[in-house]
Amino acid sequence: MSALIPRPSLLLHLTLMSAVSLLALNPPIAMAAGQHGPPDSLTTNADSSNNPVCTALLTALPGRVSLPANEGYGASLKSYFSVQEAEIAPYCVVSPQNETDVSTAIKILAAPGSTTKFAIRGGGHTVWKGSANIDDGVTIDMRAINTVSVSDDKTFTSVGAGALWKDVYTVLDAMGLATVGGRAAQVGVGGLTTGGGLSYFSARFGFVCDNVLSFDIVLADGTLVSANENSNPDLWFALRGGSNNFGVVTRFHLRTFPQVPFYGGQVFYNIETAAQQIDAFTKFAGAEEFDENASLITSFSFTDIGGAIQNSLKYTSATLDTKPAVFQPFLEIGSQLGQTMRVSNVTDFTTEQGAFSPDGFRQLYRTTTFKNNRPFLDRVYTLWNLTIPTIKPIAGIQWALSIQPIPAAITNRSASLGENCLGLDPREGTLINCLLTATWNDTKDDQLAQETAVRLFDEIEKEAQSQNKPSLFVPYKYLNYADGSQDVISGYGKNNVNRLRKVSRKYDPRGVFQRQVPGGFKLFTLEQLGRGSPVGTE
Repeated sequence: MSALIPRPSLLLHLTLMSAVSLLALNPPIAMAAGQHGPPDSLTTNADSSNNPVCTALLTALPGRVSLPANEGYGASLKSYFSVQEAEIAPYCVVSPQNETDVSTAIKILAAPGSTTKFAIRGGGHTVWKGSANIDDGVTIDMRAINTVSVSDDKTFTSVGAGALWKDVYTVLDAMGLATVGGRAAQVGVGGLTTGGGLSYFSARFGFVCDNVLSFDIVLADGTLVSANENSNPDLWFALRGGSNNFGVVTRFHLRTFPQVPFYGGQVFYNIETAAQQIDAFTKFAGAEEFDENASLITSFSFTDIGGAIQNSLKYTSATLDTKPAVFQPFLEIGSQLGQTMRVSNVTDFTTEQGAFSPDGFRQLYRTTTFKNNRPFLDRVYTLWNLTIPTIKPIAGIQWALSIQPIPAAITNRSASLGENCLGLDPREGTLINCLLTATWNDTKDDQLAQETAVRLFDEIEKEAQSQNKPSLFVPYKYLNYADGSQDVISGYGKNNVNRLRKVSRKYDPRGVFQRQVPGGFKLFTLEQLGRGSPVGTE
Protein backbone atom coordinates (compact mmCIF):
# COMPACT_ATOMS: atom_id res chain seq x y z
CA MET A 1 0.00 0.00 0.00
CA SER A 2 1.48 3.35 -0.99
CA ALA A 3 1.68 6.12 1.57
CA LEU A 4 0.19 9.55 1.05
CA ILE A 5 3.19 11.77 1.74
CA PRO A 6 2.67 15.51 2.18
CA ARG A 7 4.31 17.69 -0.46
CA PRO A 8 7.72 19.05 0.64
CA SER A 9 6.48 22.48 1.74
CA LEU A 10 3.70 20.96 3.82
CA LEU A 11 5.98 18.29 5.21
CA LEU A 12 8.34 21.00 6.45
CA HIS A 13 5.41 22.84 8.02
CA LEU A 14 4.19 19.66 9.68
CA THR A 15 7.66 18.79 10.88
CA LEU A 16 7.95 22.12 12.68
CA MET A 17 4.51 21.83 14.21
CA SER A 18 4.60 18.18 15.20
CA ALA A 19 8.19 17.53 16.16
CA VAL A 20 7.48 17.77 19.86
CA SER A 21 4.28 15.77 19.68
CA LEU A 22 6.04 12.93 17.92
CA LEU A 23 8.23 12.71 20.97
CA ALA A 24 5.29 11.37 22.93
CA LEU A 25 5.75 8.05 21.18
CA ASN A 26 8.87 7.40 23.18
CA PRO A 27 10.93 9.04 25.80
CA PRO A 28 13.15 10.95 25.75
CA ILE A 29 14.26 12.53 22.48
CA ALA A 30 15.21 16.13 21.86
CA MET A 31 14.04 18.34 19.07
CA ALA A 32 13.52 21.97 18.00
CA ALA A 33 15.49 24.70 16.33
CA GLY A 34 18.22 26.46 18.23
CA GLN A 35 21.37 25.79 20.17
CA HIS A 36 23.14 22.60 19.13
CA GLY A 37 25.14 20.29 21.36
CA PRO A 38 27.57 21.02 24.17
CA PRO A 39 29.83 24.05 24.15
CA ASP A 40 32.94 23.78 21.99
CA SER A 41 35.21 24.30 24.97
CA LEU A 42 34.58 21.89 27.81
CA THR A 43 35.97 22.38 31.30
CA THR A 44 35.54 20.52 34.55
CA ASN A 45 35.64 21.87 38.07
CA ALA A 46 38.79 19.91 38.82
CA ASP A 47 41.88 18.71 37.00
CA SER A 48 40.68 15.36 35.66
CA SER A 49 44.20 14.24 34.85
CA ASN A 50 45.01 14.31 38.57
CA ASN A 51 41.75 12.79 39.75
CA PRO A 52 42.70 9.60 41.61
CA VAL A 53 39.59 7.68 40.54
CA CYS A 54 40.10 8.51 36.87
CA THR A 55 43.77 7.58 37.25
CA ALA A 56 42.79 4.21 38.73
CA LEU A 57 40.30 3.64 35.93
CA LEU A 58 42.89 4.54 33.29
CA THR A 59 45.29 2.02 34.79
CA ALA A 60 42.72 -0.78 35.08
CA LEU A 61 40.94 -0.12 31.77
CA PRO A 62 43.49 1.12 29.23
CA GLY A 63 41.85 2.47 26.11
CA ARG A 64 38.46 2.56 27.80
CA VAL A 65 38.67 5.90 29.66
CA SER A 66 38.46 9.38 28.13
CA LEU A 67 39.54 12.65 29.73
CA PRO A 68 38.26 16.08 28.61
CA ALA A 69 41.17 16.50 26.21
CA ASN A 70 40.37 13.20 24.46
CA GLU A 71 38.20 12.88 21.36
CA GLY A 72 36.07 10.15 22.95
CA TYR A 73 35.09 12.46 25.81
CA GLY A 74 33.63 15.10 23.51
CA ALA A 75 31.96 12.47 21.33
CA SER A 76 30.21 11.02 24.35
CA LEU A 77 28.85 14.39 25.46
CA LYS A 78 27.73 15.38 21.98
CA SER A 79 25.73 12.15 21.68
CA TYR A 80 23.21 13.19 24.36
CA PHE A 81 19.80 14.25 23.10
CA SER A 82 19.29 17.28 25.30
CA VAL A 83 21.59 20.25 25.67
CA GLN A 84 21.03 20.13 29.42
CA GLU A 85 22.75 16.72 29.56
CA ALA A 86 25.43 17.60 26.99
CA GLU A 87 26.48 20.67 29.00
CA ILE A 88 27.57 18.56 31.96
CA ALA A 89 31.29 17.84 32.26
CA PRO A 90 32.32 14.72 34.20
CA TYR A 91 35.90 14.14 35.37
CA CYS A 92 36.19 11.31 32.85
CA VAL A 93 34.06 8.97 30.75
CA VAL A 94 34.40 5.19 30.97
CA SER A 95 33.37 3.26 27.84
CA PRO A 96 33.22 -0.45 28.76
CA GLN A 97 33.32 -2.97 25.94
CA ASN A 98 31.93 -5.93 27.89
CA GLU A 99 30.59 -7.05 31.25
CA THR A 100 34.09 -7.55 32.65
CA ASP A 101 34.91 -3.91 31.97
CA VAL A 102 31.73 -2.84 33.75
CA SER A 103 32.63 -4.99 36.74
CA THR A 104 36.14 -3.54 36.88
CA ALA A 105 34.80 0.02 36.76
CA ILE A 106 32.25 -0.61 39.50
CA LYS A 107 34.83 -2.23 41.79
CA ILE A 108 36.87 0.98 41.57
CA LEU A 109 34.01 3.45 41.77
CA ALA A 110 32.22 1.62 44.58
CA ALA A 111 35.26 0.55 46.60
CA PRO A 112 34.64 0.73 50.36
CA GLY A 113 35.07 4.31 51.49
CA SER A 114 34.62 5.76 48.02
CA THR A 115 32.40 8.81 47.72
CA THR A 116 32.92 9.38 43.99
CA LYS A 117 29.65 10.12 42.26
CA PHE A 118 28.96 8.44 38.94
CA ALA A 119 26.31 8.25 36.24
CA ILE A 120 25.23 5.43 33.94
CA ARG A 121 24.02 6.12 30.41
CA GLY A 122 22.78 3.97 27.57
CA GLY A 123 21.15 5.78 24.66
CA GLY A 124 21.33 9.10 26.52
CA HIS A 125 17.74 10.15 25.77
CA THR A 126 16.55 11.28 29.19
CA VAL A 127 16.32 15.04 28.94
CA TRP A 128 16.67 16.46 32.44
CA LYS A 129 20.03 17.64 33.65
CA GLY A 130 21.95 15.05 35.65
CA SER A 131 19.72 12.13 34.75
CA ALA A 132 22.50 10.17 33.01
CA ASN A 133 25.54 12.43 33.16
CA ILE A 134 27.35 14.07 36.04
CA ASP A 135 29.50 17.04 37.01
CA ASP A 136 32.45 16.30 39.32
CA GLY A 137 32.11 12.57 38.86
CA VAL A 138 32.50 9.74 36.36
CA THR A 139 30.09 8.79 33.57
CA ILE A 140 29.84 5.16 32.44
CA ASP A 141 28.91 5.19 28.75
CA MET A 142 27.42 1.80 27.88
CA ARG A 143 26.95 2.35 24.15
CA ALA A 144 29.67 -0.08 23.04
CA ILE A 145 27.82 -3.01 24.66
CA ASN A 146 25.21 -3.16 21.90
CA THR A 147 25.17 -6.60 20.28
CA VAL A 148 21.85 -8.20 19.30
CA SER A 149 21.47 -11.96 18.95
CA VAL A 150 18.36 -14.11 18.44
CA SER A 151 18.02 -17.53 20.06
CA ASP A 152 18.06 -20.59 17.83
CA ASP A 153 14.37 -21.23 18.50
CA LYS A 154 13.58 -17.52 17.88
CA THR A 155 11.74 -17.17 21.18
CA PHE A 156 14.03 -14.56 22.73
CA THR A 157 16.58 -11.94 21.73
CA SER A 158 19.64 -10.98 23.78
CA VAL A 159 20.40 -7.27 23.61
CA GLY A 160 23.33 -5.33 25.02
CA ALA A 161 22.31 -2.55 27.38
CA GLY A 162 23.93 0.11 25.21
CA ALA A 163 21.94 -0.79 22.09
CA LEU A 164 19.34 1.44 20.50
CA TRP A 165 15.97 0.07 19.45
CA LYS A 166 16.91 0.51 15.79
CA ASP A 167 19.71 -2.02 16.37
CA VAL A 168 17.14 -4.52 17.61
CA TYR A 169 14.49 -3.93 14.95
CA THR A 170 16.92 -4.13 12.03
CA VAL A 171 17.75 -7.69 13.09
CA LEU A 172 14.22 -8.79 13.97
CA ASP A 173 12.37 -7.34 10.97
CA ALA A 174 14.68 -9.26 8.64
CA MET A 175 13.61 -12.47 10.38
CA GLY A 176 9.86 -11.75 10.51
CA LEU A 177 10.06 -11.26 14.27
CA ALA A 178 9.38 -8.50 16.79
CA THR A 179 9.73 -7.73 20.47
CA VAL A 180 7.91 -5.35 22.77
CA GLY A 181 10.16 -2.30 22.53
CA GLY A 182 10.47 1.43 22.00
CA ARG A 183 8.63 3.49 19.40
CA ALA A 184 11.49 5.69 18.20
CA ALA A 185 14.48 4.09 16.54
CA GLN A 186 17.17 6.06 18.38
CA VAL A 187 15.87 5.52 21.91
CA GLY A 188 18.09 3.38 24.11
CA VAL A 189 17.05 -0.10 25.18
CA GLY A 190 18.37 0.18 28.74
CA GLY A 191 16.58 3.22 30.13
CA LEU A 192 13.26 2.56 28.44
CA THR A 193 13.12 -1.06 29.60
CA THR A 194 14.08 -0.52 33.25
CA GLY A 195 11.65 2.42 33.39
CA GLY A 196 8.67 0.27 32.36
CA GLY A 197 8.40 0.97 28.65
CA LEU A 198 5.38 1.47 26.41
CA SER A 199 5.25 -0.08 22.94
CA TYR A 200 3.09 -0.49 19.86
CA PHE A 201 2.60 -4.05 21.13
CA SER A 202 1.82 -3.28 24.78
CA ALA A 203 -1.92 -3.98 24.61
CA ARG A 204 -1.07 -7.43 23.26
CA PHE A 205 1.92 -8.24 25.46
CA GLY A 206 2.25 -5.74 28.31
CA PHE A 207 4.93 -3.21 29.18
CA VAL A 208 8.40 -3.60 27.72
CA CYS A 209 9.72 -4.61 31.15
CA ASP A 210 7.12 -7.40 31.36
CA ASN A 211 8.82 -9.03 28.39
CA VAL A 212 12.31 -9.26 29.88
CA LEU A 213 12.92 -12.95 30.51
CA SER A 214 16.22 -12.27 32.23
CA PHE A 215 18.55 -9.39 33.10
CA ASP A 216 22.35 -9.62 33.33
CA ILE A 217 23.48 -7.08 35.91
CA VAL A 218 26.68 -6.00 37.66
CA LEU A 219 26.02 -5.38 41.35
CA ALA A 220 27.68 -2.86 43.66
CA ASP A 221 30.42 -5.33 44.64
CA GLY A 222 31.28 -5.93 40.97
CA THR A 223 29.73 -9.38 40.68
CA LEU A 224 27.75 -10.25 37.53
CA VAL A 225 24.47 -12.06 38.20
CA SER A 226 21.32 -12.97 36.31
CA ALA A 227 17.86 -11.96 37.48
CA ASN A 228 14.94 -14.00 36.20
CA GLU A 229 12.05 -16.16 37.32
CA ASN A 230 14.34 -18.82 38.80
CA SER A 231 17.47 -16.89 39.77
CA ASN A 232 17.21 -13.80 41.99
CA PRO A 233 13.47 -13.38 41.26
CA ASP A 234 13.17 -10.47 43.71
CA LEU A 235 15.76 -8.56 41.70
CA TRP A 236 13.94 -9.51 38.48
CA PHE A 237 10.79 -7.92 39.92
CA ALA A 238 12.67 -4.79 40.99
CA LEU A 239 14.34 -4.22 37.63
CA ARG A 240 10.95 -4.25 35.91
CA GLY A 241 10.39 -0.54 36.45
CA GLY A 242 12.90 0.14 39.23
CA SER A 243 15.41 1.88 36.95
CA ASN A 244 19.07 2.30 37.95
CA ASN A 245 18.69 1.63 41.67
CA PHE A 246 20.22 -1.84 41.89
CA GLY A 247 23.25 -2.11 39.64
CA VAL A 248 24.37 -1.73 36.03
CA VAL A 249 22.34 -3.90 33.67
CA THR A 250 24.59 -5.16 30.88
CA ARG A 251 22.20 -7.33 28.85
CA PHE A 252 18.46 -7.92 28.40
CA HIS A 253 16.94 -11.18 27.20
CA LEU A 254 13.67 -10.15 25.55
CA ARG A 255 10.68 -12.28 24.60
CA THR A 256 10.37 -12.48 20.79
CA PHE A 257 7.35 -13.33 18.62
CA PRO A 258 6.47 -13.58 14.90
CA GLN A 259 5.20 -10.34 13.34
CA VAL A 260 4.11 -9.47 9.82
CA PRO A 261 4.22 -5.91 8.42
CA PHE A 262 1.30 -3.87 9.72
CA TYR A 263 -0.78 -0.75 9.07
CA GLY A 264 0.12 2.56 10.65
CA GLY A 265 1.48 6.08 10.37
CA GLN A 266 0.75 9.64 11.35
CA VAL A 267 -2.27 11.84 10.57
CA PHE A 268 -2.09 15.63 10.97
CA TYR A 269 -5.08 17.93 11.52
CA ASN A 270 -6.06 21.53 11.97
CA ILE A 271 -6.05 22.54 15.66
CA GLU A 272 -9.75 23.51 15.34
CA THR A 273 -10.64 19.79 15.34
CA ALA A 274 -9.67 19.46 19.03
CA ALA A 275 -13.21 18.72 20.27
CA GLN A 276 -13.67 15.97 17.67
CA GLN A 277 -10.29 14.48 18.53
CA ILE A 278 -11.04 14.36 22.25
CA ASP A 279 -14.42 12.77 21.59
CA ALA A 280 -12.90 10.08 19.37
CA PHE A 281 -10.05 9.53 21.84
CA THR A 282 -12.28 9.02 24.89
CA LYS A 283 -14.48 6.57 23.01
CA PHE A 284 -11.42 4.66 21.77
CA ALA A 285 -9.91 4.51 25.26
CA GLY A 286 -13.21 3.66 26.94
CA ALA A 287 -14.29 0.85 24.61
CA GLU A 288 -15.87 -2.02 26.54
CA GLU A 289 -13.62 -4.44 24.66
CA PHE A 290 -10.34 -2.69 23.93
CA ASP A 291 -8.84 -3.66 20.57
CA GLU A 292 -5.47 -5.05 21.64
CA ASN A 293 -3.96 -4.61 18.19
CA ALA A 294 -4.45 -0.83 18.30
CA SER A 295 -1.98 1.78 19.49
CA LEU A 296 -2.92 5.48 19.67
CA ILE A 297 -1.32 8.71 20.81
CA THR A 298 -3.07 12.05 20.29
CA SER A 299 -0.92 15.18 20.46
CA PHE A 300 -1.84 18.86 20.53
CA SER A 301 1.15 20.98 19.58
CA PHE A 302 1.98 24.67 19.40
CA THR A 303 5.00 26.29 17.74
CA ASP A 304 5.85 29.86 16.86
CA ILE A 305 4.10 29.34 13.51
CA GLY A 306 0.84 27.96 14.87
CA GLY A 307 -0.84 24.84 16.18
CA ALA A 308 -1.72 21.37 14.92
CA ILE A 309 -3.03 18.02 16.10
CA GLN A 310 -1.42 14.69 15.34
CA ASN A 311 -2.60 11.12 15.78
CA SER A 312 -0.06 8.33 15.78
CA LEU A 313 -1.95 5.18 14.73
CA LYS A 314 -0.58 1.63 14.60
CA TYR A 315 -2.52 -1.61 14.11
CA THR A 316 -0.27 -4.59 14.81
CA SER A 317 -2.59 -7.50 14.00
CA ALA A 318 -1.01 -10.87 13.27
CA THR A 319 -2.79 -10.82 9.91
CA LEU A 320 -2.74 -7.63 7.87
CA ASP A 321 -5.72 -5.28 8.27
CA THR A 322 -5.52 -2.00 6.33
CA LYS A 323 -8.96 -0.77 7.38
CA PRO A 324 -9.24 -1.35 11.12
CA ALA A 325 -12.65 -0.18 12.27
CA VAL A 326 -11.20 1.18 15.52
CA PHE A 327 -9.31 3.92 13.62
CA GLN A 328 -12.13 5.04 11.33
CA PRO A 329 -13.41 7.78 13.68
CA PHE A 330 -9.96 9.43 13.52
CA LEU A 331 -9.47 8.93 9.78
CA GLU A 332 -12.90 10.43 9.07
CA ILE A 333 -12.21 13.70 10.92
CA GLY A 334 -11.92 16.48 8.37
CA SER A 335 -9.39 19.32 8.08
CA GLN A 336 -6.51 16.91 7.62
CA LEU A 337 -3.21 18.60 6.80
CA GLY A 338 -1.57 15.38 5.63
CA GLN A 339 -0.93 11.78 6.58
CA THR A 340 1.59 8.95 6.16
CA MET A 341 -0.63 5.89 6.71
CA ARG A 342 0.82 2.78 5.07
CA VAL A 343 1.82 -0.84 5.55
CA SER A 344 5.35 -1.24 6.81
CA ASN A 345 7.55 -2.76 9.53
CA VAL A 346 8.77 -1.70 12.96
CA THR A 347 12.09 -0.37 11.68
CA ASP A 348 10.35 1.95 9.23
CA PHE A 349 7.71 3.21 11.65
CA THR A 350 10.25 3.90 14.41
CA THR A 351 12.62 5.54 11.93
CA GLU A 352 9.78 7.82 10.83
CA GLN A 353 9.43 8.93 14.40
CA GLY A 354 13.14 9.46 14.73
CA ALA A 355 13.24 11.66 11.63
CA PHE A 356 11.16 14.24 13.52
CA SER A 357 13.53 14.18 16.47
CA PRO A 358 16.98 15.68 15.89
CA ASP A 359 19.14 15.91 18.99
CA GLY A 360 20.80 18.76 20.78
CA PHE A 361 18.24 21.30 22.03
CA ARG A 362 16.88 22.60 25.33
CA GLN A 363 13.89 20.62 26.42
CA LEU A 364 11.71 19.30 29.22
CA TYR A 365 9.19 16.59 29.99
CA ARG A 366 6.46 16.42 32.60
CA THR A 367 3.85 13.72 33.06
CA THR A 368 0.85 12.61 35.05
CA THR A 369 -1.88 9.96 34.92
CA PHE A 370 -5.65 10.12 35.36
CA LYS A 371 -8.78 8.15 34.52
CA ASN A 372 -10.55 8.37 31.18
CA ASN A 373 -13.24 11.05 31.32
CA ARG A 374 -14.44 13.23 28.45
CA PRO A 375 -15.27 16.43 30.40
CA PHE A 376 -11.97 16.24 32.25
CA LEU A 377 -9.98 15.77 29.02
CA ASP A 378 -11.72 18.86 27.67
CA ARG A 379 -10.55 20.69 30.79
CA VAL A 380 -6.98 19.39 30.45
CA TYR A 381 -6.87 20.67 26.86
CA THR A 382 -8.22 24.05 28.00
CA LEU A 383 -5.60 24.32 30.76
CA TRP A 384 -2.84 23.54 28.25
CA ASN A 385 -4.24 26.07 25.79
CA LEU A 386 -4.27 28.74 28.50
CA THR A 387 -0.49 28.39 28.92
CA ILE A 388 0.25 29.35 25.31
CA PRO A 389 0.23 33.14 25.81
CA THR A 390 2.83 32.66 28.56
CA ILE A 391 5.25 30.53 26.54
CA LYS A 392 4.59 32.07 23.13
CA PRO A 393 7.40 34.68 23.44
CA ILE A 394 10.04 31.95 24.00
CA ALA A 395 12.32 31.78 20.96
CA GLY A 396 11.96 28.51 19.04
CA ILE A 397 9.26 27.19 21.38
CA GLN A 398 7.55 23.90 20.66
CA TRP A 399 4.96 23.05 23.32
CA ALA A 400 2.94 19.86 23.05
CA LEU A 401 0.43 17.99 25.15
CA SER A 402 0.09 14.30 24.35
CA ILE A 403 -2.39 11.76 25.69
CA GLN A 404 -2.40 7.99 25.31
CA PRO A 405 -4.48 5.24 26.88
CA ILE A 406 -3.05 2.64 29.24
CA PRO A 407 -5.89 0.09 29.08
CA ALA A 408 -6.38 -2.85 31.39
CA ALA A 409 -5.26 -4.93 28.42
CA ILE A 410 -1.75 -3.70 29.28
CA THR A 411 -1.85 -3.78 33.06
CA ASN A 412 -3.49 -7.22 33.08
CA ARG A 413 -0.40 -8.79 31.53
CA SER A 414 1.96 -8.24 34.43
CA ALA A 415 0.88 -11.06 36.74
CA SER A 416 1.01 -13.74 34.06
CA LEU A 417 4.41 -12.53 32.83
CA GLY A 418 6.11 -12.48 36.21
CA GLU A 419 4.96 -9.17 37.80
CA ASN A 420 6.45 -5.69 37.55
CA CYS A 421 6.88 -3.05 40.25
CA LEU A 422 4.79 -0.28 38.64
CA GLY A 423 1.81 -0.79 40.96
CA LEU A 424 -0.92 -0.49 38.33
CA ASP A 425 -4.19 -2.28 39.07
CA PRO A 426 -6.20 -3.47 36.04
CA ARG A 427 -9.37 -3.05 38.11
CA GLU A 428 -8.88 0.72 37.68
CA GLY A 429 -9.80 0.28 34.01
CA THR A 430 -8.29 2.40 31.28
CA LEU A 431 -5.90 5.09 32.49
CA ILE A 432 -4.67 8.09 30.51
CA ASN A 433 -1.03 9.02 30.39
CA CYS A 434 -0.60 12.76 29.88
CA LEU A 435 2.73 14.17 28.74
CA LEU A 436 3.99 17.68 28.16
CA THR A 437 7.06 18.03 25.95
CA ALA A 438 8.78 21.32 25.21
CA THR A 439 11.86 22.48 23.35
CA TRP A 440 13.31 25.94 22.92
CA ASN A 441 16.50 27.76 21.93
CA ASP A 442 18.03 29.73 24.80
CA THR A 443 19.15 29.09 28.36
CA LYS A 444 17.52 32.35 29.46
CA ASP A 445 14.09 30.79 28.86
CA ASP A 446 14.70 27.66 30.97
CA GLN A 447 13.02 29.04 34.08
CA LEU A 448 9.90 30.28 32.28
CA ALA A 449 9.41 26.97 30.46
CA GLN A 450 9.96 24.91 33.60
CA GLU A 451 7.76 27.04 35.86
CA THR A 452 4.93 27.09 33.32
CA ALA A 453 5.07 23.31 32.99
CA VAL A 454 5.01 22.84 36.76
CA ARG A 455 2.03 25.18 37.20
CA LEU A 456 0.12 23.44 34.41
CA PHE A 457 0.55 19.97 35.87
CA ASP A 458 -0.09 21.12 39.41
CA GLU A 459 -3.43 22.47 38.18
CA ILE A 460 -4.26 19.32 36.21
CA GLU A 461 -3.56 17.12 39.23
CA LYS A 462 -5.38 19.45 41.61
CA GLU A 463 -8.51 19.40 39.46
CA ALA A 464 -8.30 15.63 38.93
CA GLN A 465 -8.37 15.19 42.72
CA SER A 466 -10.68 17.94 43.94
CA GLN A 467 -13.22 18.72 41.25
CA ASN A 468 -14.25 15.20 40.30
CA LYS A 469 -16.09 12.72 42.50
CA PRO A 470 -14.81 10.08 42.62
CA SER A 471 -11.32 11.37 42.03
CA LEU A 472 -9.85 10.91 38.56
CA PHE A 473 -6.28 11.28 39.81
CA VAL A 474 -3.89 8.32 39.64
CA PRO A 475 -0.57 8.61 41.53
CA TYR A 476 1.39 6.58 38.96
CA LYS A 477 3.84 8.59 36.85
CA TYR A 478 5.45 6.91 33.86
CA LEU A 479 9.14 7.09 34.72
CA ASN A 480 10.37 7.51 31.16
CA TYR A 481 8.31 10.70 30.72
CA ALA A 482 8.92 12.20 34.16
CA ASP A 483 10.91 15.29 35.03
CA GLY A 484 13.63 14.90 37.63
CA SER A 485 11.65 17.05 40.06
CA GLN A 486 8.70 14.64 40.05
CA ASP A 487 8.15 11.89 42.62
CA VAL A 488 7.93 8.73 40.53
CA ILE A 489 8.74 5.94 42.97
CA SER A 490 6.00 6.70 45.53
CA GLY A 491 3.46 6.35 42.71
CA TYR A 492 4.28 2.63 42.58
CA GLY A 493 2.41 2.24 45.88
CA LYS A 494 3.62 1.73 49.44
CA ASN A 495 3.86 -2.04 49.20
CA ASN A 496 5.99 -1.96 46.07
CA VAL A 497 8.19 0.83 47.45
CA ASN A 498 8.90 -1.29 50.52
CA ARG A 499 9.67 -4.29 48.33
CA LEU A 500 12.05 -2.23 46.20
CA ARG A 501 13.83 -0.92 49.27
CA LYS A 502 14.19 -4.45 50.59
CA VAL A 503 15.77 -5.52 47.30
CA SER A 504 18.11 -2.53 47.44
CA ARG A 505 19.28 -3.45 50.94
CA LYS A 506 19.85 -7.07 49.90
CA TYR A 507 21.81 -6.50 46.70
CA ASP A 508 23.38 -3.11 47.52
CA PRO A 509 23.72 -3.03 51.31
CA ARG A 510 26.06 -0.02 51.31
CA GLY A 511 23.67 1.96 49.14
CA VAL A 512 26.13 2.61 46.33
CA PHE A 513 23.38 3.16 43.76
CA GLN A 514 21.48 5.40 46.18
CA ARG A 515 24.36 7.54 47.47
CA GLN A 516 26.84 7.59 44.60
CA VAL A 517 24.47 7.57 41.59
CA PRO A 518 22.33 10.70 42.05
CA GLY A 519 20.75 10.51 38.59
CA GLY A 520 17.39 8.84 38.13
CA PHE A 521 14.62 8.35 40.66
CA LYS A 522 15.86 7.10 44.01
CA LEU A 523 14.28 4.74 46.52
CA PHE A 524 15.43 6.60 49.63
CA THR A 525 15.53 10.28 50.51
CA LEU A 526 18.79 11.81 51.71
CA GLU A 527 17.39 11.83 55.26
CA GLN A 528 16.56 8.14 55.04
CA LEU A 529 20.03 7.36 53.74
CA GLY A 530 21.73 9.16 56.58
CA ARG A 531 25.49 8.88 56.76
CA GLY A 532 26.01 5.31 57.79
CA SER A 533 25.73 1.77 56.53
CA PRO A 534 23.65 -0.24 55.80
CA VAL A 535 21.40 1.72 53.49
CA GLY A 536 18.30 3.57 54.55
CA THR A 537 15.45 3.37 56.97
CA GLU A 538 11.72 3.27 56.39
